[in-house]
Amino acid sequence: MRVVPSMMDDCHAILDILLNSGIFNRTDAECVDQMFNEAFTKPEEDTYRFLSCWEGITLVGFACYGHESLTQDTWDLFWVCVSGATRRKGAGRALLTEVQHRAAQERGRLIVIYTSSTEKYTPARGLYESMGFTRTAVVPDYYADGDDLYIYSKRLAWRES
Repeated sequence: MRVVPSMMDDCHAILDILLNSGIFNRTDAECVDQMFNEAFTKPEEDTYRFLSCWEGITLVGFACYGHESLTQDTWDLFWVCVSGATRRKGAGRALLTEVQHRAAQERGRLIVIYTSSTEKYTPARGLYESMGFTRTAVVPDYYADGDDLYIYSKRLAWRES
């Protein structure tokens, strides 16, 4: 697996992965599309950043992350999604590892992830926990009745260059 910064040409494949994930819907895809376009049309410090995960010549997953405005070196993971055929083969781990590495290179001290408590997000939560993220908060009924917000976080170690 190879994880690299996304290119503008990756947009359609990213949206296909999202829509065919069985997890996300058209509204989610519209949100990602808007974030993706903003990342390329307004490249600033607080702009979204995208990574693409490739297996050979096939794009198999993506992550969207960025510096959280009005914080001191806190980063958010907004999206991570891997194609169904590639799940449990290391693409999600490779993407999350690269997000942490890049955030740490830019003096990131903390990464925060917001996710759903529903069953379909169980594999994602398992990945976060296996990579050292801790569930630090729960907001009951945040997304909908019976769908809590789980907030995960992890401290990063960065080095002076």
